[in-house]
Amino acid sequence: MTDSTEQDESNGTSPEDAFALLGDETRIAIIRALGATPDESLSFSALRERTNVADSGQFNYHLGKLVGSFVRRTEEDGYELTYAGRRIIGAIFSGTFTQRGTPTSFELEATCPICGASLVAQYEQERVTITCPTCDDQISTFGFPPGAFENRTREELPQAFDGWIRTHLSAVRKCFCLNCTGRMHGSMTDESEHLLEDQTVGIEHVCERCDEGSISSIGVYLLSHPDVIAFHDDHGIDLDETPFWELPWLREENATVLSSDPWRVRLALELDGDRLELEIEEDLSASVI
Repeated sequence: MTDSTEQDESNGTSPEDAFALLGDETRIAIIRALGATPDESLSFSALRERTNVADSGQFNYHLGKLVGSFVRRTEEDGYELTYAGRRIIGAIFSGTFTQRGTPTSFELEATCPICGASLVAQYEQERVTITCPTCDDQISTFGFPPGAFENRTREELPQAFDGWIRTHLSAVRKCFCLNCTGRMHGSMTDESEHLLEDQTVGIEHVCERCDEGSISSIGVYLLSHPDVIAFHDDHGIDLDETPFWELPWLREENATVLSSDPWRVRLALELDGDRLELEIEEDLSASVI
């Protein structure tokens, strides 16, 4: 008996064949045309008209190559994108494979709790890095797709950065890899090269399939903890609306390692003179003490 959770490779298409199918402008035009009407199928004639292909035979040939992988026929004798086809549309718009972001830098509406200087967001090589230029202190760095800059003003970008990293962290906390949809394993570490200079310990997640890795501070990892949310709410701070780099206590995170075998770390945070302490265990569960 075989494990039903294991995909039979004979039922799929090799990566080489799948990507080769996309190496034609007519096929990309077909996918784009269907992506423009994601909630309705298109007939052969309507799809051909939208792709502006004069030769019916040539159009039929390229459409046939896509059917079964990125395109499916509907019961109404029309055509629509498969799940894979929709992901191709997403990849096109995100610019992940086709664009290289223009390096840029701008001030954020947040100040460094140490020196009071304005924090700066720098975008280079498809990564956002938030720093304090005066303290020469790096707060966070994360990948950001070039397509996300489109249709957003400069004033809207900080919220987009925060939303993107929170989406990533939400998936990571559930041990879900956004890169390959594989399962991630989380653990505390004091040895990762990705720890910031002032971090003594962090939480690292690594995908069991593609080895995609992510590391966060103890405080950032616990931002979604109910008691942390309630503590901020009691002080008039809505964590859903406040970018994490605007939280002073995160810059001066007080994480104390109580034990490393097994791991047990205490986190203390203060707001307006009030103090909240949590302990996080080896299995990454946390509770107020």
